[in-house]
Amino acid sequence: MKAVYKNLALILSLIFTLSIIGLAYYLYIFPERIANQTSLISLMDVSELKPVLTELYLFCGASLALGFTAILFLIFAKNSENDSNIVYIEKFKDKKKDKGNGANSEDNESIVDDELVDISKAIGQEKDVKKQAELLLSLLAKKLEASQGAIYKAGKEEKKNIISLFASYAFVLPESQTISYEFGEGLAGQVAKEKKLINISDVPKGYINILSGLGEAKPSYLIICPIMKDSQLLGVAEIASFKKFSTHDEKLVESAVHLLAGSLIKKDTDKSDKTKS
Repeated sequence: MKAVYKNLALILSLIFTLSIIGLAYYLYIFPERIANQTSLISLMDVSELKPVLTELYLFCGASLALGFTAILFLIFAKNSENDSNIVYIEKFKDKKKDKGNGANSEDNESIVDDELVDISKAIGQEKDVKKQAELLLSLLAKKLEASQGAIYKAGKEEKKNIISLFASYAFVLPESQTISYEFGEGLAGQVAKEKKLINISDVPKGYINILSGLGEAKPSYLIICPIMKDSQLLGVAEIASFKKFSTHDEKLVESAVHLLAGSLIKKDTDKSDKTKS
């Protein structure tokens, strides 16, 4: 129906324009037609009517000009309204998109909270800190579809700050051997130094074995996260996968490893008390 009205308006506008041209021509030949149609007025007499005819021309011309101008304004107003509608629709879409992103963010946080509750309940049943760490890695591996994981514990060796392998998941290493890095050495050591999580994508082949210590496997994606208590570094967690990690995965890892902070501090305190006694 809107298309019919639009076509009708175009046709009427065209007819109006043509009628203006026709009227202008008719007014131009009007004096001659008067002289030809009546014997009472000669061409000489018509010339005496020129002031009156001029007024008629001006009046008709002004009326037609106003009508034509009104049509132009209506066309411009319609186009302006369409532009406004387009802008409004785009803004509405943007607001809706932002609202949707906000809702997705809230949903992700809710999911992380639910997953943390499950992990916290599971590791809370273990008394030994190392078993807690191993169980945590196992649970994270299942939730994130990760292939390997390791937790390094911060400490000192010969007055140097180091992180040493404390617990692992799918990590091939004899019990008699251990892995340790100085702060700033390798990827895990760099995270220990800077105390910031890193999410690495498209890790080159061989890069992980050399710098991360994750055995012979060569996953392409890696999250390395510091385990903090306030500003104190307690350790570093490392999760490797063949699947890309999302922002949700980062939040889950960061929040999950924080659950070990209290147990690691307690272990250090107990060890210090035994050393003193």
